Amino acid sequence: MLTLNDVKEYLKIDYTEEDNYLTNLIEVSQIYIDSMVGEAYKIDTKATKLAGLLQMKLISDMYDNRGTEIEAKTKKDMIVTSILDKLSNYTEVIV
Repeated sequence: MLTLNDVKEYLKIDYTEEDNYLTNLIEVSQIYIDSMVGEAYKIDTKATKLAGLLQMKLISDMYDNRGTEIEAKTKKDMIVTSILDKLSNYTEVIV
């Protein structure tokens, strides 16, 4: 799970004015990942690291663009696609 400090360090932010916005981006990006692939990946250390990288990328994109809209002419992001694909290969074990 990413912390606010992790994100601020990654984005090179040293002020507090946007802490609430960044906290919201952390939550939204986690919800996005989990809704796209489920939560089974969380049992694998390597998969959670990949998810953390993806989450940082999503947060960075949303922070830089100040929104979640994607222009029609935007190319498909192969990093995002491949990580989502990898994470979706994990299946939940029902006990």
